[in-house]
Amino acid sequence: MRKKTIFILLFILTILTAFYYTGHAAPEAAGTQVSISVSENLAFIGDRIRLKIIVKTTSDADNINVKIMTKEFDILEQAAAQKRTEQDSQLFEKHIEIAFFKTGDFNVGPFTIELKKNEKVIETRETNSVPVTVKSVLKEEDKDIKPLKNLLEIKGNPRYLLNYILIVLGVIIVLFLIRFWLKRRKIKAAETPKRLLSPLEELELRIKELYQQSLFEKGKMKLFFFELTIILKQFLHRTYRFNAEDFTTYETLYDLKKREAEVLILNNLEYLFSTADLVKFAKYIPDDGALSELAKKIEDTVGIYKARAAAALEQMQKEKVS
Repeated sequence: MRKKTIFILLFILTILTAFYYTGHAAPEAAGTQVSISVSENLAFIGDRIRLKIIVKTTSDADNINVKIMTKEFDILEQAAAQKRTEQDSQLFEKHIEIAFFKTGDFNVGPFTIELKKNEKVIETRETNSVPVTVKSVLKEEDKDIKPLKNLLEIKGNPRYLLNYILIVLGVIIVLFLIRFWLKRRKIKAAETPKRLLSPLEELELRIKELYQQSLFEKGKMKLFFFELTIILKQFLHRTYRFNAEDFTTYETLYDLKKREAEVLILNNLEYLFSTADLVKFAKYIPDDGALSELAKKIEDTVGIYKARAAAALEQMQKEKVS
């Protein structure tokens, strides 16, 4: 009787145990599983670390929500959860990019996962946690960056700088006005027509400038006579109205004799042109005596024209008076 009673009790206990595991253990085995993983377990400050959250469930959920209550990292970016069906279960995958901005050893997670259907939470699960070590980009031998010098203390009211600013602006304005005035003056001077020199005035000025070049001392004898020929022919062109610049020496003297009766002028100009031709084309090098004679004939020729101009002016004044 006792054995039978013991057997009945063992049978009932077996039935109850089977019923318990049938009602509770099976759903847990076939329920919801969650996990979290990171792309890097060792990173530097500011590195992007990708979290991957996997949720596998047999429930009829259509979306998941990840609740991060406390964190020591910044969330840089997160994408919507991707859902796919595998046989008799649903698989959700969500990616989150994070970054740590301080060094140390951290645990990413655990996170709370909410399974939703039609925006209603139908189940809640908690993920595992993953360790992450964050190191500084500085090496052990690197030193902290510190200011080279302490900041300069500025005492008093900074408005006193306004005086210096006004002085600088005043100087800039004055310089601008001076520059503007000089530019206007230059334009005005350019607009004012210069008095045209008379042929005799131009002859004197250009011969003076020619001698100031000191071409004899520089050994540029031929250049001196080239320039002298041009100056004399320009003077003859303006005075006698014939194109002496395009004429040879012979043609120039021939036309001049038709317009000028003063023998001394004709002889002096013939000497000047002949000497110039010898230097330019016959490699003649005049000595000091010849150069002195040349200068004297130029001076005598200019003197004759000046005396002639003075007599003409005096006669004009007499005619005005009478």
